[in-house]
Amino acid sequence: MTDTTERDWDDDTEYRVALARAERLTRFCWTTMTALLALAVLAPVLVVALGVLTVLSMNY
Repeated sequence: MTDTTERDWDDDTEYRVALARAERLTRFCWTTMTALLALAVLAPVLVVALGVLTVLSMNY
């Protein structure tokens, strides 16, 4: 006979651990995607600003 109790079928500890892990991974992925999107939007702006500053600082 096995060492199980009648309530073993109701034990959802593994499910809750997996759910918490999935939620953490989802938050990490959303944070990463948001940071990459911000970088993709800001990089051209910074390049243009640097170009404008370079042109303005030239002595003709």
